[in-house]
Amino acid sequence: MSKRLEIAEFLLIAEALLGIEAGRLGRETRLAAAEAALAAPFASIDGILFYADPAERAAICCSRIIRNNPLPDGNKRVAYECMRELLDRDGVPWPRPREDAEEIAEKIEGLAARRVSEPDFVRWVKLRARLSEVP
Repeated sequence: MSKRLEIAEFLLIAEALLGIEAGRLGRETRLAAAEAALAAPFASIDGILFYADPAERAAICCSRIIRNNPLPDGNKRVAYECMRELLDRDGVPWPRPREDAEEIAEKIEGLAARRVSEPDFVRWVKLRARLSEVP
C-alpha cells in the first residue's frame, strides 16, 4: 500500500502546477480541508481499509480534493496530479494525458460540477488503470 500524500507534498505539487510558492500557498490554503482530502483514501476501521484498491484510493483522493476545494485556485489540476502521484507510488500505470486529454478533462470537470458521481469516477479510474496494464 502506498504512503499517503502529506500536506507538504500536496503544497509542493500545487506550487509546481500553479507557480505560487508553497509557503504562500500554505497560508492561503484551507489546510484542514486539504488534510481531510488526503486522509480520506486511507480511512479504515480496525485496520481494514475502506478503499483497498490503489486505483480507488487515488480516485478518492482526487475527488475529495475537488470536493473540499482547499486551494484558492487550481483544485482540479492539483487533484488530478495528486491522483497520478498516488497511482505512481503504487506502481499503477496511467496513460499519459496527451492521448486522452479531452476525456480526462471532461471527467475531472464533470466530477467538479457533480455531473459525474464519485463512484462513477472511481470506476472510470479503475478501468483506465486496468486498460493501461494491457501491452
